[in-house]
Amino acid sequence: MCWRLLRLIIKKGPVAFEDAYLYADLVQPVLENKCYSCHNSSKEKGGLVMETKELLLKGGKDGKLWDSSAADLGLLMKRVHLPEEEKEHMPPSGKPQLTDDEKEVLYAWIKEGANFDKKITELSPTDTLFVIAAKKLKQSADEQFDFAAANEKDVKKLNNNNRVITPLAISSPALAVTFYNKPFYDTKQLEELKSIANNITQLNLDNMPVKDEDLAVIANFKNLRKLNLDFTDITGKTLGDLKNLAFLKTISLSGTKVQQAEVGVLTNMSKLKHVYVWSTNITDADVNKLSQKDKNISWFTGFKGDTVILKLTAPVLQNDNFVITTTPLKLQLKTYLRGVNVRYTTDGKDPDSLTSPLYDTSVVLNDEMTIKAKAFKPGWISSDIIQQHFFKSSYVADSAKMLTPLDVKYRANGARSLIDLDKSDLNFANGKWVGYRQNDMQAMLYFNNPITAKSVTFSTLMNIGGFIFPPEKIMVWGGVNENNLSLLATITPKQPTKEMFAVENLALQCNFAPTQIKYLKFTAINVHKLPDWHPGKGQKAWIFMDEVFVN
Repeated sequence: MCWRLLRLIIKKGPVAFEDAYLYADLVQPVLENKCYSCHNSSKEKGGLVMETKELLLKGGKDGKLWDSSAADLGLLMKRVHLPEEEKEHMPPSGKPQLTDDEKEVLYAWIKEGANFDKKITELSPTDTLFVIAAKKLKQSADEQFDFAAANEKDVKKLNNNNRVITPLAISSPALAVTFYNKPFYDTKQLEELKSIANNITQLNLDNMPVKDEDLAVIANFKNLRKLNLDFTDITGKTLGDLKNLAFLKTISLSGTKVQQAEVGVLTNMSKLKHVYVWSTNITDADVNKLSQKDKNISWFTGFKGDTVILKLTAPVLQNDNFVITTTPLKLQLKTYLRGVNVRYTTDGKDPDSLTSPLYDTSVVLNDEMTIKAKAFKPGWISSDIIQQHFFKSSYVADSAKMLTPLDVKYRANGARSLIDLDKSDLNFANGKWVGYRQNDMQAMLYFNNPITAKSVTFSTLMNIGGFIFPPEKIMVWGGVNENNLSLLATITPKQPTKEMFAVENLALQCNFAPTQIKYLKFTAINVHKLPDWHPGKGQKAWIFMDEVFVN
């Protein structure tokens, strides 16, 4: 199959964010710039150029390009995630490769149904594609800023872990400010921005404890174009303070307590075009009244239908660390819709709406386990299940050594990568995974002082479309004499089947009787022949590993 087929041509000039379409302005550039240019094959050489929506949906001789209902989302995403050196990897080795954002665009677009006709502004501001589009597309096709750049020293001084300030573009005087870490927010954090107030064109206070009185401070950011107040504590009674923001184009009030009367003060603002009021008490009838006051504003309330039962969005896991050491981890789950209950399990079973524990912010994790979580709300279809394995690390080796050569392309930080407690995501090419294919994997972990261990957990990757399988066998040796180690455990991990085609982080645990250890050696034997059902049947599989946890 030639990847020169991914070209649905819709030619046009620069487009403003508010006029942009999901496919034409966000997805198509990825397909055309990276996928269409994959090969130089012409139609005469077997290439197939798809220049209509119908041809793109039909696919090629290998079938349809995507399947929103499949676990791996179909052929396109499967080949995107193949190792670069594989013949069928897309784009081919040596050609410009997809960035993480470009992969996320394709994944999210297909996952959400591959809609060709939806505008980006029809999405929730928290939607993945909306967030990416906001970064990539201009807020106006010809916007020019007539104010001077801020003092670089001021910007640097004001930047911290809880308040991130970035320019909208290289050499642009306009700044975007985003607040993080809810417990550290207060009005003073806003007031400190006074020295760069004229440069702030975007302000994101999503999920911060912003109060009504804080809007008087925000009103001083006279060049503000975009304001996000989603899920803040405002009631709307001081929204009138924003009337003097002459350039404000977009304001997002989703998940707040605003009512029609309060948001009505926003009408007749000369530049305001979009107001987002998802998950508020504002009804469609309210929107009709507001639209009569000002026909230039589009009000976005989300979909409300009497005859359609909607499916909940899965809970969002906000933990950024999945390794439990001496300190328990607090489980951090979030939903963006009011009245939703999140239930979870730790025993491998799927959560149900009655017997599974109800999540609250007091839940802490003390030991290795897999968390499954699901959202429930009366009158709604329950969400998909999210799943995350949390690893436990009681002992950290002082050093490590690879005993067989790593693959030259997937060395990460060598043996150090196995003991640095830096868990990777599912992207095998991000520089955190070590990879083996031609050799079985062998390594030694060294402890300066003897420890008493009874288990080892290997964090491995499974990406069946990428030829990455669980090891066929893992053997673990240990002891206090490097030259006289005892075989402690042998495991044979379950191998995937044709139906799975999954991408997953696997936790492979070896248990053994408590043993004193200064030296721990292991061998992971890769699958030497991929099964007949696999596209690479007969070839060797890859092993990818990022951490070894000793307990």
